[in-house]
Amino acid sequence: MDKHSLWQRYVPLVRHEALRLQVRLPASVELDDLLQAGGIGLLNAVDRVDRYDALQG
Repeated sequence: MDKHSLWQRYVPLVRHEALRLQVRLPASVELDDLLQAGGIGLLNAVDRVDRYDALQG
């Protein structure tokens, strides 16, 4: 699976988890901040999967 496909597949999960977390955090924590952090984590994960796939041949 290529990076773009992985990104598209898991972005909705990042949004779901950010919304779920938002209700349990102080009001000062904005949804955009949670989405940004989740997006960065997803980018890192997609890069790791891509490197792993490259090593596997």
